[in-house]
Amino acid sequence: MPATPPEKLLTSDIKSRILNIAQTSLYRVTISLPEGVAARAASRGINTDDRYNIDLLCTQASLPGSALATHDVTNDYHGVTEKMAYRRMYDDTTDLTFYVDRNYKVIELFETWMDYITGNEQSFDRRQYTQRNVHYRMSYPNSYKENIFLIKFEKDHHSAQSKIPKILTEYTFVDAFPTNIIAMPVSYDQSDVLKCTVSFSYQRYVRERNGVTSSPVIPNKNAPGVPELSQFQKTYREQALNQLEDINSRNFPENNPVDGRYINTGSFNRLFGTPNTTTQLGGPGQA
Repeated sequence: MPATPPEKLLTSDIKSRILNIAQTSLYRVTISLPEGVAARAASRGINTDDRYNIDLLCTQASLPGSALATHDVTNDYHGVTEKMAYRRMYDDTTDLTFYVDRNYKVIELFETWMDYITGNEQSFDRRQYTQRNVHYRMSYPNSYKENIFLIKFEKDHHSAQSKIPKILTEYTFVDAFPTNIIAMPVSYDQSDVLKCTVSFSYQRYVRERNGVTSSPVIPNKNAPGVPELSQFQKTYREQALNQLEDINSRNFPENNPVDGRYINTGSFNRLFGTPNTTTQLGGPGQA
């Protein structure tokens, strides 16, 4: 498709298109505790309300990222080196920074979580660490891992008068647990708010955008109960078949014909889904 030439835009058009910008300060972190950690935190005076307040005290967080690991494919085309993706690599840590309350329950919560990971579940006593020959026993991983949630929203999320769709972006950090409580310096210099930064390890993240309706899937050509394909869908399918026929009729003459064409159905299915039969090839996203 050729590049679109510059168009004339009114100031009102520009405002409506590009000035609805997301703000960094509007988010909410929810710390979910494993059952054993929650019980031990409760025994140390941290109740459900305290945990809710600790969520609100999160002053800094990071939206996670990921990357595709690639390898080079050389000379499939003369003089060309292509990169092919073979794995998605997730960030494996995230840092959350909290304001520390006057009762130091923020510090207590994460110290308790790490105590649970490194201590005996039944009889652990923090005073044991004052002994010279203290030892500890690590807990089983499934007992101290839990999902953490980060929701990104905007100011008008609760406004009934807003004309902009109310969209939430929610990140789920799968199997997270604290791995590091970063040192918190104190001094006799000018006072500042004490902050506690905790590093969490997690397996991967899942991003969901709520409030958006998914685009319809192009149906199978002959699937029962499916309406007739639109002209766009027919054209899309026809172009795909023509392109694959041009490549495969010469290289794969043993393939079965589809719609009168010699098509490598494996290639087609990888691009446009896997139908039940070769006569039900459809559009993108087909299941």
